[in-house]
Amino acid sequence: MIGKRFFYGYVIVFAAWLVMFVCTGGVDTFSVFLPVLMEELGWASGTLSLGYTIGLVVLAVMSPVSGILTDKIGPRRTVIIGAIIGGVGLCLTSQISQPWHFYLTLGLITSAGVSLAYIVPTVPTVRRWFTRKAALMISLAMTGSGLGVVVMAPLVYSLIASYGWRATYLVLGITMAVGASIGGALLIKSPELKGTYPDGTKPAQAMPTRNEAEYTGRTEQWSASEAMRTSAFWCLILAQIGYFTAIVGLLPHLVTWAQVDVGLPPAAAVSMLSVFVFSSVVGRFITAFISDVLMLRFGRKPMLFLCTIGITLAMFCAPMVSGTASATIFVIWVGFCYGSCFGLFPTYLGDLFGTANLPTLFGVVFMVISLVCAVGPWGFGVIFDWRGNYDLTFLVTGVLCLLSVIFLGLIKMPTER
Repeated sequence: MIGKRFFYGYVIVFAAWLVMFVCTGGVDTFSVFLPVLMEELGWASGTLSLGYTIGLVVLAVMSPVSGILTDKIGPRRTVIIGAIIGGVGLCLTSQISQPWHFYLTLGLITSAGVSLAYIVPTVPTVRRWFTRKAALMISLAMTGSGLGVVVMAPLVYSLIASYGWRATYLVLGITMAVGASIGGALLIKSPELKGTYPDGTKPAQAMPTRNEAEYTGRTEQWSASEAMRTSAFWCLILAQIGYFTAIVGLLPHLVTWAQVDVGLPPAAAVSMLSVFVFSSVVGRFITAFISDVLMLRFGRKPMLFLCTIGITLAMFCAPMVSGTASATIFVIWVGFCYGSCFGLFPTYLGDLFGTANLPTLFGVVFMVISLVCAVGPWGFGVIFDWRGNYDLTFLVTGVLCLLSVIFLGLIKMPTER
């Protein structure tokens, strides 16, 4: 009886969570490494940030490949292949001595592996297993990407202090290869392959009428080419580019910003990264729950509006931050809004275009967004080298976030193919 009542979809959520936990723990702790690498190797912030930017470009270019592979060979094999490649890349990063070594190992090899293992195979798979609580389950899985940084940032800081950055990268590489492979082995492409249904409930039992919006994502089957011919598809992409550029640019520089612009000591500056990510985890839970509750009556756009407007205001207020208290408020504010957007936008993509071809669709969306946003870390680094602070970058990204709000308002449910 217990076996019959258990829904494997919850294992899917855990598997996706584990993959994202180890992947972000290995890559998104770069801001902890940044000041150490600058000091020990004597490289400028812009030089190191270029490696991170190259990684974003590779992540973007590989996203459609990851989506197509997920549809063709399934998420299990795709994730395991990516886990091994990404882990090898991080291990090789421990041996760098020239900038091009860094660009090759972290920027190319690691990012290619992460692209295959990380968000493109996992999030659409969770979306296929859930409909009524899609936003909540996706957000729950995506807390792995947040908690990965929360847990790993202070651990990486301690490992660097005790054993050096080279040994730390080696540990991260092994962790990614093993952890993401375990998560990938638990993934199954769809509930039908397990002999069950989305949410573990027959649609006829869970859907009294055809008007329930929570099931449109299951019945609609848009191909990538069909979706790309709609204005909704491109407005959805443009609505994410502004805020994502701001956050992707800020994250690898958050610790440096906290130390230089705000004046926090190193340990306190590193803690800001954990505060940011923890806030993003909380944001994902709260807004996902509210979004699922309001979905039938209002859709997801009201919550998306609140989140993107929140990030916009935060960017414009960032140059006024001074001291621990205001820095903490700023980091909590931005983290909460970012986490909310990060969990809701992939769910909204499934609402608009269905789940049948979601990995491929998500791969295309993620590619376009990542390619444009890849300029963020490099731009933050170059402007910092030029100006000596990050004030100008916050003003520029604030304008980009404002554009995100405008394009979000232009999204309409697609009806023609």
